Amino acid sequence: MKKLTLFFSLLSLMMLAACGSTNNNENTNGNNDKIPSMVEVEIKFPEAVEPNEEVKVEAFVTQGEENVDDAHEVKFEIWKQGQEADHEMVEATNDGSGIYSITKTFEEEGFYYIVAHTTARDMHVMPRVELTVGNPEPAEKEEEHKHEEEGHNHDHETHEKTDHDDHHSHENSLSMTLESTDAVKANQETTLSTEIKQEDTALTDATVRFEIWHEDSEKHEFVDAKEVSDGVYEAKATMKETGLHYVQIHVEKDELHEHQQEELEVE
Repeated sequence: MKKLTLFFSLLSLMMLAACGSTNNNENTNGNNDKIPSMVEVEIKFPEAVEPNEEVKVEAFVTQGEENVDDAHEVKFEIWKQGQEADHEMVEATNDGSGIYSITKTFEEEGFYYIVAHTTARDMHVMPRVELTVGNPEPAEKEEEHKHEEEGHNHDHETHEKTDHDDHHSHENSLSMTLESTDAVKANQETTLSTEIKQEDTALTDATVRFEIWHEDSEKHEFVDAKEVSDGVYEAKATMKETGLHYVQIHVEKDELHEHQQEELEVE
């Protein structure tokens, strides 16, 4: 009888230990389901840059307190103020410890813009900085800002007439619209479609993809689109949650790299 009692006691202890282990696993899994931190990118370059001098431009990529060494892609887009139609796209080298870099020689003094197009851990970020080369006249910058403001006002008038959200307008006059074939419902496949034109002409043979995320989530999904007719690109996507989603359209062709953000309500 004592042996039987001892057996049941040991069996009870073993069951309690198993339950504790299960609870710990559940808690661990719950922690793994937390929304990841945003990927952040800091662009670094020398404090003083002179014309015809080779300089190193770096993107420092982090997520939380962790250096991101496994970015899918880091590219630097560079153009001179006043020459918005002439953009240069340079792929960066992974130097380790979260650093991605290029070497660049700026032939003319002036004001330049640098955008670090970074795709890492299902997210896409594009910080932009301004770089001064040499000692350009401040009047050049003021005049350029004046033109930018006039262009912004013109875009605003166009926005009111066409009712296109977040119209991304540049000297190349690229326009794009987002359409879904039907009402978008959670957990049902839908077709996203965009028509892209450059100076009122269909932009063909471009690389187009949709970046999709829920307003309460930091996880971004990328879906490649296919050209179904001249300038019209489509992709299938499934939204898993109801509510407001953001869809950013990315367009690349040769030296062209543009994007536009739209909103999509999911029922």
